[in-house]
Amino acid sequence: MTDSRANEGEAAILFVDDELNNLTLFRLHFGGEMPLFTAQSGREALELLEREDVCMVLTDERMPGMSGIELLATLVDRHPDVVRVIVSAYSDAERVLRAINQGHAHEYVVKPWTIEEMRGCIARGREVARRRRELRFRAEMSDALHEDLQRDHDAARMVRGSGAFAQTAAAALRAAEGDSTVLLLGETGTGKEMLARSIHDASPRKAGPFVRVDCASLAEGVLESELFGHERGAFTGAVRTRRGRFELAQRGTIFLDEIGDISAHAQLALLRVLQERELERVGGNASIRVDVRVIAATHQDLEARVASGQFRQDLYYRLNVIPILVPPLRDRRGDIPELLAHMVAKHSPRRPPPRVTDEALSALTRYGWPGNVRELENVVERALVMSTSDELTLEDFCLDLRAAVPAPGNVREEARSAEQEELRALLLEHGGNCARAARALGIPRTTLLARAKKHGLL
Repeated sequence: MTDSRANEGEAAILFVDDELNNLTLFRLHFGGEMPLFTAQSGREALELLEREDVCMVLTDERMPGMSGIELLATLVDRHPDVVRVIVSAYSDAERVLRAINQGHAHEYVVKPWTIEEMRGCIARGREVARRRRELRFRAEMSDALHEDLQRDHDAARMVRGSGAFAQTAAAALRAAEGDSTVLLLGETGTGKEMLARSIHDASPRKAGPFVRVDCASLAEGVLESELFGHERGAFTGAVRTRRGRFELAQRGTIFLDEIGDISAHAQLALLRVLQERELERVGGNASIRVDVRVIAATHQDLEARVASGQFRQDLYYRLNVIPILVPPLRDRRGDIPELLAHMVAKHSPRRPPPRVTDEALSALTRYGWPGNVRELENVVERALVMSTSDELTLEDFCLDLRAAVPAPGNVREEARSAEQEELRALLLEHGGNCARAARALGIPRTTLLARAKKHGLL
């Protein structure tokens, strides 16, 4: 039996006793003073602890099935931060003291207890729990700060790009000054998440959370619960109310990766949040206001998906306020040497890290990188594992890089001319409609526009 009166954000205490009268008496004395739960057995207590936020457990010793000491011994492994108290008669003093010496219990209360004795015990236990949580929070904040500093370092290296990416970085920094929705477009592995983090870190919301959601990896029902949260009992397995990612991102930024893959139903729910800045948890009917900046990303051509009816046009317009094209690595070869040096230093277990030979660096710079920055990082990690010397050679990178040689000038010109004629014919075939031409090639419309402009066709 449980009696939940816990307020959100405040941990409760749990009183365990097999006698119903004792539970009733405890609730009468303390139910109005603090959030609490009660349970009539050790098994029921363990089940409750799996789904509720409890900071302190007080348990009777003599209970059928699992004794109080056995219950607290189990808590040492499963819930080590919970403060543990035995409530026992004088006749059990020897066993109780042994449990305290073994670390299974922090304190004991002798039956029959007085209200003052029990209140004092609870106050001490809650204070211990508060201090423990504060210390854990500080440790977690310290770890988070370390990660933030590393992210800042990585983001700074990424934003200091050259050529095509320098323009992208400049657009991202301008977008960071405002609060409008940003849509990052580009191939998989180009670093859209890192760019989203850079926008957040340079924005007025940098003190708030940055929450990432991989929309492509979540099924429809799961995605909506992740984004908007759910109420207790909303579906099988929903044993407690849960806040969604939008609520967790309050006063910060939410990054919706692979937004082009969400279902029609999820698109409609997301549209409401973007339009009205409020949401309803799954299974709930209360409107919750959210103050969140949205950055979305996709490798897909959303205009084509809108034209085919796979993506809502009104949602597309809401997302496409500030579109930023993230170029593939093959279009920013000038950045490869610095990215390579950074990744070698980042992933190398050795200090100083090994150097990349001139032959390998030249080949890596010429390689096409179909997997973009993500492929480069994977290749570097593999090379560091394979290498046994203080140098990373061409063989260590395990790629067919020798084929990645610069084409002679006339061959390059021929290739450029062939691409120009192919684009010209394709645009003529589709009546000059860039969206249809891009769909025929299987590339984003923005990529086709860039190529057409490069060849003077637009």
